[in-house]
Amino acid sequence: MNFDLIKYFKDGGPMMYPLLLLSVVAITFIIERIIMLIVIKRKITPAEFMAKMDELLEKEKDKNKVAEELEAFCQEKGGPVSAVMREGLKKYKEAVKNNLGMKEAKEWISKAIEERGAVEVPTLEKHLSVLSTVAMVSPLVGLLGTVTGMIVSFNVMAQSAGGAKPDELAGGISQALITTATGLIIAIPTLITYNWLRATVDNFVLEMEEVANLMTDNLIEK
Repeated sequence: MNFDLIKYFKDGGPMMYPLLLLSVVAITFIIERIIMLIVIKRKITPAEFMAKMDELLEKEKDKNKVAEELEAFCQEKGGPVSAVMREGLKKYKEAVKNNLGMKEAKEWISKAIEERGAVEVPTLEKHLSVLSTVAMVSPLVGLLGTVTGMIVSFNVMAQSAGGAKPDELAGGISQALITTATGLIIAIPTLITYNWLRATVDNFVLEMEEVANLMTDNLIEK
């Protein structure tokens, strides 16, 4: 038995058009977010920065030189991790220049990192709310199609004096079932992908915060 996608779409009634739009939106932003994560991880990850910092600290005792080399490394690599770490490294050099105490320097660097992180994190989270909305709305649109399909069936029954025949009711029932199924087909993979992307971004941000704190401690502590 061959599956006719065009017939399936037509049998679903008018609610298939907003469902089609929702599916296109979901696919577009899923691809965009996955590409974004791939691009970011190709630049520099928190783990790579940590490895570079450990390498420099092992062979270089002068923390100022370590900070300069780390800043050059971040400048070369780019990406949100580099942007956050560079902000902290700049503040570290300013703290050294102004002869700040350890506690004051840590607070100054941490504040700079936090402020820069507040700029970079929304870039990582961009469009995730769209996927969440699609996952929530798709079943509702499918349910609306179910209601309209049942209304069609009941109208056929009401207009048939001798009772509606099964084939006369089939159109409305088919519309009701198709829209429900389509809404779930869109919502389920979108929700799964959204949760995966959300967890990936949250873990990335958490790692970035941990590495930023370690960088501060390693540079400030004598």
